Amino acid sequence: MRGEVAKKGVASDLGQSFGSGLRHLLSMWQRITTAPFDADIELAVMDKDGAHALVFPCRRILGGWVNAETRERLDVRPTHWRLWQDRPRDGAAA
Repeated sequence: MRGEVAKKGVASDLGQSFGSGLRHLLSMWQRITTAPFDADIELAVMDKDGAHALVFPCRRILGGWVNAETRERLDVRPTHWRLWQDRPRDGAAA
């Protein structure tokens, strides 16, 4: 009985570690060549002011990118991506 409780405790700890590790990995920037076609993602782009992230979710389509909310085609050349994390809008309660 005591061994079962210890094993459950270890499994639970491993599960929590794995979950936080996966969240951390998904929040890291990935090479743009690996961007999925079926997910809302955040794009990092380079412009004359340097690198920055777009402030709205994007979707990869054949031949380019669209704003995931408006479906408007984007004229961007992103360098990296990560999964979009919902954020409160300006003026909205956090």
